[in-house]
Amino acid sequence: MERFALEAFTPHDERLEAVTIAPLTAPGRVQAAIFYVAAGGRIARHPAATPQILAVIEGEGLVSGADGAFQPIGPGEAVFWVAGEEHETVSDHGLTALIVEAEGLTPRR
Repeated sequence: MERFALEAFTPHDERLEAVTIAPLTAPGRVQAAIFYVAAGGRIARHPAATPQILAVIEGEGLVSGADGAFQPIGPGEAVFWVAGEEHETVSDHGLTALIVEAEGLTPRR
């Protein structure tokens, strides 16, 4: 077993507004991180570089996919975006989510 501390940082990226990230993996084929979206924050619309899952741990927000229509999401819920799919996440009250990105990633059905 190897324990490690989560080291969160606020990236300088115009797509991220009031977002802090705590990476769980080193850069590589699989990326996993905890995203903290503060109240009023957002991950602006952009294409998924690889298949991606966002699973909400705490809080609530709205997510959109290719059609741009927002849908509510909360704790215990997740969303999957395919590679290249335009998507966005916003939160009025804040949310914490686990985001996993990897080639070949598929959601459990």
